[in-house]
Amino acid sequence: MICIRVNEAQKLELEERSVRFEGNVSEYIKDALFGDRNREVLARLDVLGELLASVSAHQTGGKQGQSDQSTPMLAEILILLRMSLSPDKLRSARAELDRLKIGSWEPPQEKGRG
Repeated sequence: MICIRVNEAQKLELEERSVRFEGNVSEYIKDALFGDRNREVLARLDVLGELLASVSAHQTGGKQGQSDQSTPMLAEILILLRMSLSPDKLRSARAELDRLKIGSWEPPQEKGRG
């Protein structure tokens, strides 16, 4: 068993987010940390990191000696944003992208999936 302390606002947010688990906060937290959605996000980040590395290599003329700090920085920002937003807020962000006619990034489908 692991116990954590949260403030009242965090407790309310966890309770709101756990609605799809019939209000079971423990099940929500386990799903958020270890569930399929988390694995999918991490897989997408791996692909995004590879794409950013290839863009960086193209911009530096393929020179391996030059490091580009944008890849880890962008990956960290993406991870933090996705982990901090509720599914409703993520849907709202995608709706705003649609409204602005900006396509949201999707990783290429793996062979054998989909």
